[in-house]
Amino acid sequence: MGQDSRERRDARRRATRRTARVTPRGGRAAPEQTDLIALIDLAARYAVDAPRSIGPQVQLLNEIGAAASSPQLDPATLVVDEVLSRIQAAYEHGWQPLGLVHATRRQTSSAAATWLARAVLVEAARTRAADRAPQQWVGQLHALSPARARAGEGVDALLPARGAATTTQWVVALVVVDLLHRLPRSEVLVPPPSTWGQQRREPAPPSAPRSDVQAKMLTKVRALLAKAESTEFSAEAEALTAKAQALMTRHSIDEALLAADDGGSFDVRGVRVLIDQPYALEKATLLHVVAEANRVRAIWNDFASCVTLVGQPTDVAQVDLLFTSVLVQATRAMTQQVGSSAAFRRAFLHAFAVRIGERLTASADEAIGSYGAALVPVLERQDAAIAEEFERLFPHVTSGSRRRQLDARGWDAGTRAADAAVLPRGVVES
Repeated sequence: MGQDSRERRDARRRATRRTARVTPRGGRAAPEQTDLIALIDLAARYAVDAPRSIGPQVQLLNEIGAAASSPQLDPATLVVDEVLSRIQAAYEHGWQPLGLVHATRRQTSSAAATWLARAVLVEAARTRAADRAPQQWVGQLHALSPARARAGEGVDALLPARGAATTTQWVVALVVVDLLHRLPRSEVLVPPPSTWGQQRREPAPPSAPRSDVQAKMLTKVRALLAKAESTEFSAEAEALTAKAQALMTRHSIDEALLAADDGGSFDVRGVRVLIDQPYALEKATLLHVVAEANRVRAIWNDFASCVTLVGQPTDVAQVDLLFTSVLVQATRAMTQQVGSSAAFRRAFLHAFAVRIGERLTASADEAIGSYGAALVPVLERQDAAIAEEFERLFPHVTSGSRRRQLDARGWDAGTRAADAAVLPRGVVES
């Protein structure tokens, strides 16, 4: 930590020496672009570490912008171009639009995340992403649509040029610049923009009978879980969630058997699920146990506050759906605890996850057992395909646990809530 602080101080001294050569409005010489970049870097450090002291840097940046003879010498234009360029680089390194905005909110602030969302839409408009990107990508851009109103106005909607940007606008933009500079690589789960053509190539649609069956199954599951979330009676929620898990398991097995009969390899993909604060780690633990019960691998990324799920597409979609439902049930049960502290709620959610994982696994195992021994080699092949893809995406991952003292009352209440949310054993008819 000490070395990092010294490096920052040294960088500021170098930047300050360069900044001395920058001439504000009324001076005799235009600044060099390298000097502008040094000034922007210095201002970014102030924006992150001491935003209340950034006034002189903002004044100088605006004076230079007002006197600039070309956009290339306007600091506001340089910052926006840098952000758009960094967004493109982030995509090539595995990031996706929603995940990038979510990580920004996690690491900085809601204001910075909203600003970056607008920048993402500006970049998408410049590159015609709506016409070229996979539908999954386009869907993420649509999810950012609340920021779209100002995105169409171009660069000036992000950071006004010619010295017109306010201190607040500068601080938010510079905080985003700083984050993008230190953004780590991520796993490439979907084709990056460099692989897209001039027009989107739609994948071949799945065969009608199988897609119809899947759509009907998901409709049933959603209906069951919606009832489980809305009922005030724990026994009813218990039965409905159990039925949904059994239905999902049998559908997943049928998909695996069809793939084995076709003689082809199993289709395995990775999908990120964004986890919101508060109690993100406890929510990720809940997602992990739901994934395990459905033969999906899950891994937590603390920087991005997300869980990557690796498995068959149908299973991954079902896990996301079931996680959303049990999280609703857990949150409702937790908020009914009057006067609970943060420590209580963490323990509650952790205990809820442990217990519900046990019960979902028992339900899934019972459904699997009804198929007999012939299913074993099929599931082994499926597990091997998932493990191979997981190792490809995460070759250096090690597992571990965090030793924590958890609130005993919260743990007890969370266990009892999980017992109420799910699960009578036995085969449930669909």
